[in-house]
Amino acid sequence: MKRLLVCGVNWIGDAIMSMPALQTWRERHPENRLELLVKPALLPLWSLHAAPDSLHRLPPGTVGVWRVASALRGEHFDSACIFPNSFRSALIPWLAGVPRRIGAPGHLRRLLLSAIPAGEPPVARHQAYEYYHLLSETPPEVLPAPHLTLPEPLQAWAREREVEHPGPWTVFLPGAARGPSKQWPEAHWIELGRRMQGTDAVETLLILGSPSEAALCGRIAEGIGGRAVNLAGQTDIPQWAALMSRSRLVVANDSGGMHLAAAVGASVLALFGITDPAKTGPLGARCRVIQKSTVRQRDIPRDCPEARAALAAITPDEVQEQALTIRRTSDVLNPDRAVQL
Repeated sequence: MKRLLVCGVNWIGDAIMSMPALQTWRERHPENRLELLVKPALLPLWSLHAAPDSLHRLPPGTVGVWRVASALRGEHFDSACIFPNSFRSALIPWLAGVPRRIGAPGHLRRLLLSAIPAGEPPVARHQAYEYYHLLSETPPEVLPAPHLTLPEPLQAWAREREVEHPGPWTVFLPGAARGPSKQWPEAHWIELGRRMQGTDAVETLLILGSPSEAALCGRIAEGIGGRAVNLAGQTDIPQWAALMSRSRLVVANDSGGMHLAAAVGASVLALFGITDPAKTGPLGARCRVIQKSTVRQRDIPRDCPEARAALAAITPDEVQEQALTIRRTSDVLNPDRAVQL
């Protein structure tokens, strides 16, 4: 049995965009073993994914590098595929003595690699294709959506939350790890929530996010009032995913939470400023993007005035119209087409 070690990426959104490539690799190489090395914060996410045969924890710091490399050396991997572009991520398989180490060059790590992917990286396409390129796999004609499996105890936990917060649920994700450049204005979220609670389409609004977003989500829930509930920082990643899987709609910024919602099959309405949804948009048949700006940039500063202005130009009325359409029709939506308003 051949063994492949994949050094995983470090953010929720990037991790989920790498899942289609790993799903395809798993289907094409059932006789081989796939093992994933990730930071501790992402272990709960990957525990919901079927592709890896096992998970390895990447401890923090320089000492962590030496410890995990020493442990992996005894595993006798045949090859390693390095998804991140950092020097550290390439150093670990080299120290672990993995004979074949493939990854993108750069960041002074070319000598740590035994091979680089053939051909040009598919930077003009969705980021998911870049992971196929690193794995040296030909993408299928139709890119599969990332898929997470929620175990029954986790689903039961989510059903119990409906006793505390009667459904149906609409979920708001007003945070974004990237900062203001990807955050729809707080006042817009409040206005949207008030508008949606003024219809008969929503019973409960769940405001979800990470612990660092709890204060923002709390202000939004308080501003909306009524049946808005702030649960930001009160769930782990699997619980967060389970709540969204039972929602009728998730309205989200361009964020890791947006990708998480898509991976559990939720209907997603994503709000984009100037980042390009053709490259980093949510993957799935039930995802739709709203974007007004014609500017497209992949990498932006944390606080970019142009990005904030583009997001502010999307009005609560426009988002409500799209949200109600999704909930009314439940149509299969094209994930590759932005809604230009």
